[in-house]
Amino acid sequence: MPRSARSLLALLSCTLIAGCGLIPTPSVDVQDSRLDLPSSGALSGKVVYLQRDSLAGSSVPAALQQVTVRGTATYRTGGLGTLRTVDMYVRTDLTTLPATCTKYAASPTAPGMVVCDAPGEAAQAIGQLNLTAGQGVAFTLGGAALDAAAKAGHGFFGMRFSDGQSVFGDTLDLTGMKASARL
Repeated sequence: MPRSARSLLALLSCTLIAGCGLIPTPSVDVQDSRLDLPSSGALSGKVVYLQRDSLAGSSVPAALQQVTVRGTATYRTGGLGTLRTVDMYVRTDLTTLPATCTKYAASPTAPGMVVCDAPGEAAQAIGQLNLTAGQGVAFTLGGAALDAAAKAGHGFFGMRFSDGQSVFGDTLDLTGMKASARL
């Protein structure tokens, strides 16, 4: 095969691979996040977004796709919480919300939050955390909503408490997070 044909083949192969989203990019650090959890007993079937921008200032170029965030989740409770599984969601902002969502201001017994009906939030789903109280557990989050949040540089995490319950004062620490994407 002539040298020019090999060069062209190599160039076309790289273009094809890039077009398929197969070239991974180096991972970047994402700031640790502590989520102050509400008492989840009355929140069955709801997604709770905390009014804290956990991705503030962490953005990726628009050309990147398939953003994933990996890290360690640690559920901390004073002893009464039994939380084991949390479905995770993300929104780029909490100002433009559907009618199925309600905003609640922070109070002495609950953090500021937006509560939405879970069926209407399916497009915002980014993964699931399986938790053991007091122990760090590895997680991976990803999906179209995380792509949008990463590109916007803003991400408000939401949670649906699917197994067990949190009590006021419990926290969920997301640490050692690294984001990666594909070109």
